[in-house]
Amino acid sequence: MGESSRRELPSDSSSAIAQVSSALSSSQLLSYRAAVADLVKEASRCLGPSGLAAAERLVAGRLGQREFASVLSRLDGGVDATAAGLIREIRDYRPSARSSASDLPAFIRILLLSQIDSVWWSGTAPFISDTDVLRSTELVDLTPLRSAKTLQFQYRAQSAGLPGRVRDWTQRQALPKMRPHTAGLRFTRSRPEVVAVVNQIAHELAAALPPRTPRLWVTSMVRSVQHQHRLRSLGYAAVLPSSHCVGFACDVEMQWFRQFDQDNLLSRLLLERQEAGQLNVIDEGQAWHLCVNPLVHDELKAAYSAQLAER
Repeated sequence: MGESSRRELPSDSSSAIAQVSSALSSSQLLSYRAAVADLVKEASRCLGPSGLAAAERLVAGRLGQREFASVLSRLDGGVDATAAGLIREIRDYRPSARSSASDLPAFIRILLLSQIDSVWWSGTAPFISDTDVLRSTELVDLTPLRSAKTLQFQYRAQSAGLPGRVRDWTQRQALPKMRPHTAGLRFTRSRPEVVAVVNQIAHELAAALPPRTPRLWVTSMVRSVQHQHRLRSLGYAAVLPSSHCVGFACDVEMQWFRQFDQDNLLSRLLLERQEAGQLNVIDEGQAWHLCVNPLVHDELKAAYSAQLAER
């Protein structure tokens, strides 16, 4: 599916974005997240050898409740169709050392919280193929931004071929604290709005931590649906639909960074932005997933332009 065949938001999209975002109020989001936390707590307590079957019954019995329905009803097909899709995902869950979902309750939590992203960006078509990502004029390239010192965060591109992977392995063995153990970005591209908000967070973090503390590290940004399926086949908890596939999400490394951030300042900054309504934040263990709220799209687009002008 090529770039020209993808549905796009209109160029003057403020009203469309605000309409999508206004479907979920702060109180709805708060109630939904609390209901997810309660469900996951119960799942952690009661799921025994019956595993998947018990999880299906538990989730199916909860999703019609008002706290869940207020969010899930906004998705295509409504609560019933969405619940059926979620149950299928749970049924297909398999533990994997590569997955950010360490167990079934963790997978349920990630899956349910990702539905907020889906509501926010359901009106924007995803990048279906890798080629769509590479050819998109809506995305910006990170490499020249890094060269121009516009980026406040770190990343590395995914190594192509055996020599690059061997080099990365050698560096990790020699200097394990220098960078996190991550495959790197398959696509060094992103939405300007995502670059802007990660720059803001990285700047706040750097200002609060001691000099020479490593900068915030981003482990994933835009993905194609094609790549999301590739990750799923390898055992990763790569949900579909995904806000990564519309370009409005990223993952930031947490586990590695904690050695420099004993007071967990980074997690507090992220949760403060979630509480302010700017982001949806999902704790996925080693990395945390961030998705931009459409309501702050224009604000972040302006922030990106200002960040460019500063350099």
